Amino acid sequence: MTKHASQVVMVGTFPPPMHGMAAVNAVVSDRLLVAGARFMVLNTAPASLDRGILQRLGRLPRVMRGLARLAGTRHLQGTALYIGVSGGVGKIYDLAFLLLARARHMRVFVHHHSFAYLHERRRLASALVRAAGRHATHITQSEGMAERLCTLYGAADVSAVSNAVFLVGSTEPARVQPRSKLHVLGFLGNIAAEKGIFEFLDLMAVLRQSGLPVHGKIAGPFQDAATERQVRQRLPALPNVVYVGPQYGAEKDVFLEEIDALVFPTLYANEAEPLVIHEAMQHGLPVIAYGRGCIPEVVMPECGCVIPPEEPFVPAASTQIDAWMRAPEMFQAASVAAAARFATLQQASAQRWAMLQAKIIGAAP
Repeated sequence: MTKHASQVVMVGTFPPPMHGMAAVNAVVSDRLLVAGARFMVLNTAPASLDRGILQRLGRLPRVMRGLARLAGTRHLQGTALYIGVSGGVGKIYDLAFLLLARARHMRVFVHHHSFAYLHERRRLASALVRAAGRHATHITQSEGMAERLCTLYGAADVSAVSNAVFLVGSTEPARVQPRSKLHVLGFLGNIAAEKGIFEFLDLMAVLRQSGLPVHGKIAGPFQDAATERQVRQRLPALPNVVYVGPQYGAEKDVFLEEIDALVFPTLYANEAEPLVIHEAMQHGLPVIAYGRGCIPEVVMPECGCVIPPEEPFVPAASTQIDAWMRAPEMFQAASVAAAARFATLQQASAQRWAMLQAKIIGAAP
């Protein structure tokens, strides 16, 4: 590689498997390419969604190959390193890339996708910020996330860019057809206990027992065989719920058109700003979610229901659903507000991302 053959080195997880950070990394690489950047991708993704220790260690060969490639590439001084950092112990791998990038005198851009180390100061996260250097540019997913990164770790250059700006094929807000009545609740995403699939099933069981005429649809890949087994064992007792399998691209758009509200009872400690919430609101879907990470900054009271993580999910969610079904005009107003909120977040972050993208590739904005 010559100095002119690459302007950006991208490090992080890329699909497959598909999850939030991998999806954002893929969009960023596409946009940098369209903007004229030439870059090298160092993919450190594990082989599957399984979060077991063997899968985590399974990333090591990819990481070592990536480090070797970075170390062996010539003329990297002044080139940008863009890295999407992990929420957990994977930051050890990220730390190695950052130290090598600093040794090669690269410009560093760190994209934070996790809230796991923003509740309180963590030593590994502190080491990562120090390794990035005081001239590094940090990218977060909300203003609150940016504030905590500055307060806890002393990061100096931080920009908040909502994940709403990374959605592909966005629906024009003006064309969104507001939902007038609540009939179908949806669960969309990687199906795992930590993403709240069993809370969703518990909610559907309570709604069925109460006699409310509402159905549920589940879409997404199972994180592991054990979760799939447990979910499929429960479905026969819930005739008001169907599982439609993984949905991507146009199929996902159809799924979002077929439901009336998104239920996102995430228990995931690393949760920051889930893409699925933006995808739902972009389609005019009100959202009921646990208020983890950036979610309270995304879902306003007028466009959904955010439940404090320390409270039981099912009672609060069922109360909100009952209220929407008794007052369809209130539900329709929430649908309109959801689409408007998505448009506001997307527009607010578009200019910030344009400036950051130009800075990454070293071009005029």
